[in-house]
Amino acid sequence: MNVYSSLFYTIIARTMDLNKVMIIGRATNNLQVKTIESSGTPVVNFTVATNRKFKNKEGNVLEDAEYHRCVAYGKGAEVLTKYLTKGKRIYIEGRLRTRKWQDSEGNDKFSTEIIVDNFIFLDPKGHEGEDGHIADGPVIDVPDDEDVPF
Repeated sequence: MNVYSSLFYTIIARTMDLNKVMIIGRATNNLQVKTIESSGTPVVNFTVATNRKFKNKEGNVLEDAEYHRCVAYGKGAEVLTKYLTKGKRIYIEGRLRTRKWQDSEGNDKFSTEIIVDNFIFLDPKGHEGEDGHIADGPVIDVPDDEDVPF
């Protein structure tokens, strides 16, 4: 163990827990923003599918999909609703939250979702999603090499 990893272990790993999720996948539907009535905060619930390829015992390549429930709040919810459409690729970073409730018969039900902290749209600007919609994502100005001071 080098000095840095030892320091990390001593300071971080011993003093805090970690609830961190990072996924790259595709939106499974178009999003619709809602508003939390009590606070006026925008919220959007959506699902991201991730795929995994693997070989079975016979050597055949198979693909498996996992569906992740995601929730975003505030400005993030508004931006996602505007630019994320069905079939578009996205990087999601956040934390897990499990909610518990009772159905009409009194049975306990659980739902685990990703609370979105950060995201990056991965499709090129103007890329067409599965629904045929072309969304122009946020534009990030990158300086020319000549403007870099080194």
